[in-house]
Amino acid sequence: MTSRDAQNPDRNWPEPWSDSDPGTRPSRLVLGPMGFRGAAEYRATATFISPVNLNSDTDTKLSFFDHRLRLDGAVDYKDKVRIVASVDALEGTLWGDNGNYAGDPASTSGANVNTTNANNARMCVVQPNPAAPVDINSYKMGLCAGDPILIRRAYGEVLLPFGLLRVGRQAFTAGAGVAVNDGDGRKNRFGISYRGNNVDRILFATKPLEAFKSKADRNTSDSEGLFLILAYDKLVQDDLHKFADDLQEWNTAVRFLAKEHPIGKDLEGRLIHTYRWDRKNGTHIHAFNGRLTSRFGDFYAGLDAAVILGETREVAEAFRLITNDPAVSQTIRQLGMRGVLRYDRPLFTAYLEADYASGDADPQVRTPLTQYRFSEDSNVGLLLFEHILAYQTARSAAAATELLKGLNAPTIPVESIASRGSFTNAMAIFPQFDLRPLKGLLVRGGVLMAWSPERTIDPVASQQKRDGKAIEDDLVNYVGGKPGSYYGTELDLRIQYRFKEHFAFDFETAFLVPGDALQDKNGYAVNSLLMQGRTTFFF
Repeated sequence: MTSRDAQNPDRNWPEPWSDSDPGTRPSRLVLGPMGFRGAAEYRATATFISPVNLNSDTDTKLSFFDHRLRLDGAVDYKDKVRIVASVDALEGTLWGDNGNYAGDPASTSGANVNTTNANNARMCVVQPNPAAPVDINSYKMGLCAGDPILIRRAYGEVLLPFGLLRVGRQAFTAGAGVAVNDGDGRKNRFGISYRGNNVDRILFATKPLEAFKSKADRNTSDSEGLFLILAYDKLVQDDLHKFADDLQEWNTAVRFLAKEHPIGKDLEGRLIHTYRWDRKNGTHIHAFNGRLTSRFGDFYAGLDAAVILGETREVAEAFRLITNDPAVSQTIRQLGMRGVLRYDRPLFTAYLEADYASGDADPQVRTPLTQYRFSEDSNVGLLLFEHILAYQTARSAAAATELLKGLNAPTIPVESIASRGSFTNAMAIFPQFDLRPLKGLLVRGGVLMAWSPERTIDPVASQQKRDGKAIEDDLVNYVGGKPGSYYGTELDLRIQYRFKEHFAFDFETAFLVPGDALQDKNGYAVNSLLMQGRTTFFF
């Protein structure tokens, strides 16, 4: 009653905020009753940022080369039973032989001058000053051991007469949304995606209305019609002798696709409800995600939104060790959305994007949790959120984690302070313009202007400074300054040259003029520049 893949329609039908790359699915190679599909991508990136630390005279510049190989494959029997896998090799691995001999990460040679091989080190936040583990200034970007092989996905699926059954590690959902992103392809208009969001799941999808039609009139296409998708996810198990600490969720989704409709084409409507729960922390969360997109002639418009409501005691159980406040069940109220309107012509595209992610300016455990965070791979710009805010929050999260570890906290929720490049606690206007003067050449420019709906604060550092019942006068941002409301203005540029549809070279640059949300206690934050070159080979 459903098509081969109800969650993954043709890739040449992307969201309005995504590039259609690749434009089609891999071809199926037939060998008797067996079928094979495969795809490969290798990319190498050189990045330079000056400065990544806007508020210091030390550790200001950041430069690195890294790369990744992705291999996707599927084998099927008569296109009815299939096993699918996606593997990343050297994901985020830095070029060269990095680290210390017999250290972690370990270099292959005792002296740099003797290097004859590369190792698998990657970039991360490190603490070169162990004497001050809870001071954010004792952290900077350094080296960690990397995984040479990462299995992103591995699942089996069968196309039954009444629907599709899929079991295993798979994408949370298809495409690039504010809540989750599959991380597939090269969808981002600026920057790159990484692993995507994947989950261990049992999924069933069907086209329920087709059951009421005669066999001759049934539509089994995966690019049009009404789909019902049901899924159970096992997110956390931890102690295998207990059920109370298991975190799990149930998903119910309805999706409608139509190639043509009375006033346009390429219509997609999507509504998803997710219920997430555990007993140990009293977690009960209802998440709602909705999407509506359509083309109207040369215009393409879309809205993607997510609302999270519920309660949990997990954050308060950890924070009480810092504040001595009683652990309470906190209400969760979070909202994220992205809206896009674009006008496409053969030679150019005019594009306007608006983004919103709710914030939280009160870190006390007796107040609701209201800060929303986009999926890490749903990029907004090149520098501000992807690197600058990621650097500030990563240092804060590392210091807060060490603080809670020292207090023997039962859980470490402060790890989520690190934004990892996500768009969070922000509202932004992002006009862009594409120019395609020659075949294979793309020139794209954009101006990102971003504010925080709630003032930008460091929740742990602010709690540590609290000297009374009122916390308003104790709030600080991630670099110890007064909470601000304007992140800054970022100018983005991308120039891409493609050859034979199997190779692309991208040069991207961004210039950031920071606002008061990024300033330290002296009102100091300097401008920042990013330059990035990337080669991508894909089949």
